[in-house]
Amino acid sequence: MEEDKSTTRNTLLVPIPSSYSPYVTDLSMGMVGSKQYIVKDYNIPPTPLPMWVRNQNESTHAWREAPRMKVARDNPMVAILDGKIYVVGGCKADETTNWAEVFDTNTQTWESLPDPGAELRSSLLKSTKVTDGKVYVRSNAKNEYYYYDPKEGKWGVVTEALQFERACLIENVWYYCGEEYFSWFDTKLQKWKMVKGLEVLNRNCCAGALAVTNYCGKLLIFWDKFEECENKNIWCSVITLERGGGGDDVWGHVEWASVVRIVPSSYIFLRCRQVWA
Repeated sequence: MEEDKSTTRNTLLVPIPSSYSPYVTDLSMGMVGSKQYIVKDYNIPPTPLPMWVRNQNESTHAWREAPRMKVARDNPMVAILDGKIYVVGGCKADETTNWAEVFDTNTQTWESLPDPGAELRSSLLKSTKVTDGKVYVRSNAKNEYYYYDPKEGKWGVVTEALQFERACLIENVWYYCGEEYFSWFDTKLQKWKMVKGLEVLNRNCCAGALAVTNYCGKLLIFWDKFEECENKNIWCSVITLERGGGGDDVWGHVEWASVVRIVPSSYIFLRCRQVWA
């Protein structure tokens, strides 16, 4: 491949397999350290199915059976926090005792979580996310967001509705990418305020924002653009944040941005460029 001297980072060519699967037999619980956890044939109720684990550092990569969950589940939501696997939903709405449970990978035991309430149990779960030491669950009930605090051992409701894919917590401050601009939540005034200094980024990416996340204390955002009918570019940018105006304002500075080019041949062509210097 001919080198592109206009880029400042290496170029990667990565094959992407098809994501279509007409029948899913495994539920990936995730990685905890070097160990991978899955549930086999999870969509065949009504008995609690076994969880399986294998150590990636072992040469055999052999699977062994881990303890079963307390109730049968069909496509539950999963999150991992501090070496524990949290599983919510995927069972009957009237299951108050074990609707949510957590697996301690150190003790290899399951423990039931408190009942989050009928509203969450009877709603359709959309996503889970771990941030600020809590497990967040997004439901379709009034587009509300619930969270479980392991330290407090209880459930709560997020007062401000956030899209998990477009919001993140950085140093105890919520940041959100709306349709027109970046904003942050002022806890003193209990309202959202615009992040200053990001006018160019607001015009270019907010409408097509896909996700934002905390990247080493900085704001990392992904957004998409269509340049041709068959080609789609996924952009990303890192933003440093600082307080100003006696703490009443937050300023953002674009540190760097890059583009991930998706082409019809199902390959990702990654080129990093310095922009908005």
